[in-house]
Amino acid sequence: MQGGADGRPARRPPGAVARWLVHLGLIVSASVSLVFETVLTVHIMVGLVFVALVVAHLAQRRRVSATLVGRLLRVRSWGLPAGRLALADALLTALTVGMLAAGLWDWRLGHPTRIRWHAISGVVLAGFLLVHTLRRGARLRRSGIR
Repeated sequence: MQGGADGRPARRPPGAVARWLVHLGLIVSASVSLVFETVLTVHIMVGLVFVALVVAHLAQRRRVSATLVGRLLRVRSWGLPAGRLALADALLTALTVGMLAAGLWDWRLGHPTRIRWHAISGVVLAGFLLVHTLRRGARLRRSGIR
């Protein structure tokens, strides 16, 4: 972190530590959930923690999320970088909700459905999250709550 003119470290943006911890929690919970996919109780508990952290992540960026929802409503902006970001965030949210719903459905049935919606959505979400994290990696270290 760059220092100030007086030699002291520069101040972190407000809420930077909390936001960084949520990011770290999202990365760790997604990874642990994938590793312990065969241990159902651990997978379910860590998956629910992941969903709770997604809610915290969206709450931390509520102004940005509101702006992105507004951009989703303007179809013409979808080709612009801000519009593509809005579409990507909407897809991430939809995949997370779909994966949670499919997982709860499988759990209620006591076995996976014939078409493994939870597994398919989990693989797609994991890939999307990897790209999402790598593309925003530099900003993860210096982000603050807006």
